[in-house]
Amino acid sequence: MPYGKPLFLSLQKEIERRNLSLDSELQKTLTALKVRSLLGGCGMVKQRGYVAIVLLYWLILLPFIMKRLSGLWSEHTVSRTLEARKDVYYRFLNNERFNWRMLVYRLALRTIAVCDDVPIREKTLIIDDTTEAKTGTHMELVSYHFDHAAKRTILGYQCVQLGYHNGNRFFPLDSAFHTSEKRPNVRTRSIDKRTNGWKRRKEAFQKKTDVAIDMVERAYRQGVDASFVLFDSWYAHDVIVAKIATIGYGVICRLKAGRVRYGYEGRQYTLKQLWQQVARKQARWIPGFPYKGICLSVTLPKSGGVSVLFVSDGKKDWNAFLCTDRELEPSRILSYYARRWAIEVFFKDGKQLLYLGKEQSETFDAIVASYSLVMIRYLLLVSILHKYQQPASLGPVFRELAEMHAKLVMLEPIWGHIKEIMTVSSGLFLAEIEPDKLLRFLDIIEDVLFNQMEKATAKL
Repeated sequence: MPYGKPLFLSLQKEIERRNLSLDSELQKTLTALKVRSLLGGCGMVKQRGYVAIVLLYWLILLPFIMKRLSGLWSEHTVSRTLEARKDVYYRFLNNERFNWRMLVYRLALRTIAVCDDVPIREKTLIIDDTTEAKTGTHMELVSYHFDHAAKRTILGYQCVQLGYHNGNRFFPLDSAFHTSEKRPNVRTRSIDKRTNGWKRRKEAFQKKTDVAIDMVERAYRQGVDASFVLFDSWYAHDVIVAKIATIGYGVICRLKAGRVRYGYEGRQYTLKQLWQQVARKQARWIPGFPYKGICLSVTLPKSGGVSVLFVSDGKKDWNAFLCTDRELEPSRILSYYARRWAIEVFFKDGKQLLYLGKEQSETFDAIVASYSLVMIRYLLLVSILHKYQQPASLGPVFRELAEMHAKLVMLEPIWGHIKEIMTVSSGLFLAEIEPDKLLRFLDIIEDVLFNQMEKATAKL
C-alpha cells in the first residue's frame, strides 16, 4: 500500500479546502450572526490551543450528530477531524470567567434583529421555570425540588427562564438556576469572587421571584421592547406585578384563588368572592372563544388599578387573569396569555431534541454552560427556520440537520477506507495501472461525492 497515506492526506486537504465537514447550515448561521466576534466581548478567549469558536461549534453540534460529550474525543469519526482531548472540552465548560449570559443575550438580540419586524403590541416577554432531574448527589448546588408535573420531590436543578415572543416565534433570552435549602451536599467550588461563575452561584441562592424581576430589569436595560410580560399563577403576586409595571412593561398573568383581596366599588373581595358575587352574573360569551367572560376594574395595594378577567366554561370551572391595561378586551387578553405556551414548547424541544438536562458534570459552571448551549442551539434553529420561511416547529428542521450532519461525519472515514482498499487492490491485481492514472480516477470519484454532499448541505 505505497499510496495509502498520501491519498488519505490528500482527502484531508480536500475537506479543509472545501470546508466541507464544517460547512453546514449551523456553521453558516454562526457565521451569518457573527458569533466569533461575540466571544471576545464575553471573555471567551483561549490563550493557546484550539480557538474558542471551534470548540463552541462542536459542543453545539452534539445533539445533531447524536453524540454525548465523551463522543468528541472517544469517537474516531469526530476525533480525526478535531484532535482535542477531553481536558480541552472540560476546561472550556468549567471556565468560571466565561460570560455565558452575555453571549446568549447578544446572540438572541442579533437573531431577533434579523427575524423581528412586528409592531410593539405583538411583542411579549414570558417567564417560567423548569426542573432538570439529576442522579448525582455530589453535583455542585444540586438540590431537591417539588416537580408539579411529576407531583413529587426530585433531585436536580430548577431553572428560571425568560424568553421573548414576537407573535410568531419564541427566542430564549436569559436563564438562572435556583437551589433550595435541601441539598445533599454543601460543596462549592473555590473560585475568584470577581468572576461570572461566582456571580451565578450567588444568584442561585436568591428567591425565584427576585431572580425573575432581575431578568425583566436586565431585558429592559438591553433594550428589549415588549408590551406585556406573561407568566402563570406561581409568579402572580401583587409586588411582582407592581415592580414589572415600574420597570416599564405591562403584565398579563393567571391568578390563583387565595386570600389576596381586591378592591371593587368600595368593597374588598377575595378572588372567589368576586367571581361568585359579581362576575358570574355578568359573564358573556367571548367572541372567538368557547368561554364566557367579564373584565372587572379592581385595585391592589401595590399595583393600583388593574383589570381582572374572569373566564368560565359555562358550568362550574372558572379561571381569572390579571391585566395591567384596563382597556384591553377579553379576547385580546386570552390571545396574549395563550402565547405563554411557547415557553413550554421550548422546554419540551430542549429536553427531547437539544440535550437539555443531559449533562452530568459535578461543577456548577459546566451546568450553566450546558444550559446556555441549549439556548444557543435553539436560537440557531430559529434563525434557520426564519431564513427558509419554515413554520415555527423545530422538530422537522432538527431531524433534517441531524441527518445531514450524520452523513457529513460518516463520509470521511468511509471514503478513507474505500481509498485504502482500492490502493491495496491496485498493488496486488492491477500493477499495470500507473499511479497517476489511479490518483486521477479517485479524484473524479471524490469530486462526485463532495458535490453530492454539498447539494445535501444546501438542500434546506
